[in-house]
Amino acid sequence: MMRILRIGISILFVLTLALFAFTWYRAEYKADKTLPVIKIKGDMLEVSLDATDAELLKGVSAYDKKDGDLTDRVIVESISKFTDVGVCKVYYAVCDNDDHVASASRKITYKGYRPPRFTMNRSLCFSQMESIDVAGVIGAKDVLDGDISSNIIITSADYEYGVIGTYTVKAEVSNSKGDQISISLPLIVEDRNINAPTVTLSKYLIYVKKGTAVNPRKFFVSALDSYNADVSDTLVMENNYKSSKEGIYSFHYYVTDQLGRQGHAVLTVVVE
Repeated sequence: MMRILRIGISILFVLTLALFAFTWYRAEYKADKTLPVIKIKGDMLEVSLDATDAELLKGVSAYDKKDGDLTDRVIVESISKFTDVGVCKVYYAVCDNDDHVASASRKITYKGYRPPRFTMNRSLCFSQMESIDVAGVIGAKDVLDGDISSNIIITSADYEYGVIGTYTVKAEVSNSKGDQISISLPLIVEDRNINAPTVTLSKYLIYVKKGTAVNPRKFFVSALDSYNADVSDTLVMENNYKSSKEGIYSFHYYVTDQLGRQGHAVLTVVVE
């Protein structure tokens, strides 16, 4: 009886093994071992600053030997940080019906890209009696990310709280693509009466190309004393501007009220 049982178990084992081998062979034989292929026209694609996936997929197609055309399944998987100014790598992926994945990449360049730029909403020129808030003055804008003022880091190696003088503050900022810029600006703390005239400019920081002439009067808006009387007829302007040399320059605007109190504002000009 035991001998018959052992024979039966052996036969069952052999049949099970044979069935497993047959199933495995059939699955392997019928399995799709072809991989999809992504094809890209051109090594570099120029795109707009607000490029959509449809724009990024221009010239991209995909094909699989079993499933046929897979172009409509290609996706933009990711976009790298800048590898050069305004240049990124975009990565594509596609999946066929058997979950085989293929990937490819190419470079893209953003048309009209320029590095971020700083802005200022007033002069970095303060009375000793004012609260000095440099972070509230300096902002930054980027053609890709818009307002990136929250990313700014401001430092100063020589500033002394409450002491009259001219100091240097450094601002640094980067956009989402890793493009980082910095600027060093003069911070002026002066013995100016809190009721001194107020000088208002249309801009407090501008960027110009080397060789560009700057008319400081163009940016002057108004000069009012503490009673809102116009004192613009006392305006005196000074500057250290050299259009032929890259750098950061200051245009100073001074006005004086009837009591001899002097108002002061500064236009900062960056020559690129």
